[in-house]
Amino acid sequence: MPKALVEAACAVRFPSARIIFYYVAMFGTVGVMGPFLPVWLKDRALEPEEIGVIMAALAWTRVVVNPLAAHVADTTGRRKRLALLAASGACVGFAVLTQAYGFFGVLAVLALTAACQGPVLPVGENLCLLTIRARGLEYGRLRSWGSVAFIAVVTAAGYWLETAPAQHIAYMLVAGWLLILAAVWTLPDLRSPPHSAAKRRFRAAPAWTLLRDRNFQLLLAATAANMSAHAALNSFSSIHWLEAGIGASAIGYLWSIGVIAEIALFWMSAPIVRKLGPGWLMALGAAGGVIRWIGLGLTTDFWALMAFQTLHGLTFGAAHLGAMTYLQRYVPAETSATGQALYSALGMGAAMALMQPITGWLYAAHGGGAFLAMAGLAAVGLCFAILLARRLDRSGDKSNG
Repeated sequence: MPKALVEAACAVRFPSARIIFYYVAMFGTVGVMGPFLPVWLKDRALEPEEIGVIMAALAWTRVVVNPLAAHVADTTGRRKRLALLAASGACVGFAVLTQAYGFFGVLAVLALTAACQGPVLPVGENLCLLTIRARGLEYGRLRSWGSVAFIAVVTAAGYWLETAPAQHIAYMLVAGWLLILAAVWTLPDLRSPPHSAAKRRFRAAPAWTLLRDRNFQLLLAATAANMSAHAALNSFSSIHWLEAGIGASAIGYLWSIGVIAEIALFWMSAPIVRKLGPGWLMALGAAGGVIRWIGLGLTTDFWALMAFQTLHGLTFGAAHLGAMTYLQRYVPAETSATGQALYSALGMGAAMALMQPITGWLYAAHGGGAFLAMAGLAAVGLCFAILLARRLDRSGDKSNG
């Protein structure tokens, strides 16, 4: 890590508080958008296939925009300025969304909003990771506060939406993104030297350098399969459970219990990371996915769903923690924003974008059976994660932990 970046990070006052504020704002807002945006879309009289297309369009927009934004961040070194501009645009976009109607109107507004919204998480989290690396902080415990915020918000929103009209979801998103803008403003302004070689020739660009690395390729493949298996959950679980007679507040519990398991994993993450390393953590997450998606496809019993939802601690928590550990250990600081964006855009975004319309068709035809197809994707992710884990073991990964 460049000395100038370390010195800048060490000069920041209250770094943990700034990072926690960012994660609380970001994932508190996700607590509205993840479970309830599809409900808002349905309230706008959109069909399941249209919802799937819109969710896919959001993901594809981030796939295109995020790596470009990260390339600018790494080549200029001005990460915080970019995140502030993007968060400001997202605030405007969600404000316009409150007045959007019809499939094409909602699609246009959300796609433009996603173009601004998308870079905020990878670029903002890159600032957090650089600070964490320089200050020797523990990622899992800081990130867990975002999960706590998710639980608080999704539970409160569920209770509110028992009686409040679904149109209030858009207003909650506006408030959330105003809070995110404030949180980004408080993040450390860590500036790395411009990546001048990337301006001279394509083959030296940060993205190209990372994409040629076999281990990074396996990281993206494992992430793509495992995270895209969440497509049915993100787009149709709340709708599916509402149609099964489960109330909005109970749906809030179903989302919350998974995040509680995620928090528990993050809180005790240090010894687990040392023991398993990034590859085996990702394999553990994919294995949990095979079980979780089969369970969600076979039952709508509330208590059975609560049990299967605890596996979110593995399907997202372990997989994401493994990927973040890999990015911290193996991606140089001067290309770290690009590494974060490629993980977000290609590993999490592109595959999810491909799966969103497919899950729309699957749900329209088979209802909860759409979850069973997700188990197959998780199994593919498990194979890629095992390959990555074995390669890292041969290179002595655990000794570096």
